[in-house]
Amino acid sequence: MALRGYAALMKVNPVINCTLVIRSQMEYSRATQAVSLRCILEMPVTGKRVGFTDVESLLAALRAELANIQNQIIPPGQAE
Repeated sequence: MALRGYAALMKVNPVINCTLVIRSQMEYSRATQAVSLRCILEMPVTGKRVGFTDVESLLAALRAELANIQNQIIPPGQAE
């Protein structure tokens, strides 16, 4: 059993770990006197990083990434 970027060495009930990192920071602008949110979704195994300026976009990307991971582990239409 293999997942892109991972290797499962066990022969019975392999466990696949996928790490996703969310980094966030708030920035205050004196010029506009406003606070802005900046978030980064990182996939350490691939080195991919995606930046966001709002939570809804971050959550949509996270949902899509988790669905992609799930589909690699359990192909769509296959029973668990």
